[in-house]
Amino acid sequence: MKFDQQVVLVTGASRGLGRAFAQNIAAAGARVVVNSTGADSRGEEAAAAITAAGGQAVHIAGRVEQAADLIDKAADHWGALDAVVHNAGFVRDKTLRKMSAEQWDAVLDVHLKSAFLLSQAAWPHFEQRGGGRIVMLTSSAGLYGNFGQSNYAAAKMGMYGLCRTIALEGAQANIHANCVAPFGATEMNSANMPEELKALIKTDYVAPLIAYLAHPRCEENGSLFEASAGSFKKVRWERSRGVKLDTSQPLTLSDVAAHWQDITSFAASEHPADMREALRGMYEPG
Repeated sequence: MKFDQQVVLVTGASRGLGRAFAQNIAAAGARVVVNSTGADSRGEEAAAAITAAGGQAVHIAGRVEQAADLIDKAADHWGALDAVVHNAGFVRDKTLRKMSAEQWDAVLDVHLKSAFLLSQAAWPHFEQRGGGRIVMLTSSAGLYGNFGQSNYAAAKMGMYGLCRTIALEGAQANIHANCVAPFGATEMNSANMPEELKALIKTDYVAPLIAYLAHPRCEENGSLFEASAGSFKKVRWERSRGVKLDTSQPLTLSDVAAHWQDITSFAASEHPADMREALRGMYEPG
């Protein structure tokens, strides 16, 4: 399975997971835009390494917060844009009680707001090409929460809600969006990891899923995945079957308390595919 000269922008691609994504996508035949903030020479080095290996890549520096400029430069260089992999990000960890509004906003801006801006700016380019693919890198912190990361977790979970909506709005235009929560050993997170673990969770073992979701033949849309160590898993919402109380009489706090075990039991469960199905399940008789 190869790319046919499609153009793929990878943000935060100068090192770590982003660099592995760019290398894997380029090796499959895509023309890759390696994006970094330009704070050092690593972006140029990453693009040069891809070229030296026989691939096609260019480094375009720029902050993802200035998404329209970045998207236009990427499309102008290759004459088109077919996919965006939004990997750029950072953390500003602090417990909720001690977190400043500036720390909250900084993380939400580079992850969630930039995902919106990049998707919006790429949309007309995708329409010109008859479709496009958006891959957003979310996190297990968003799925499950993580101590000291309320800003990061909120941003990463918000990206999935954005992804679901893009999938609905873009379906007729062949614009698909998916989210991946990866875990791989990088410079930022592996300083204290044992070598055996680093070898197990190489970034190379995540990259093929990103490449697949960015490929024009991939029909997956609006989905969420976890990926690490060559293990790939699709995640979906599950809710309890719950109870449907009799609304012919006023409902009380005691009614909820009396049925709490039924409300919270997953002995029987449901997996609504969309908001309409979820609400229909609430209104139907129990």
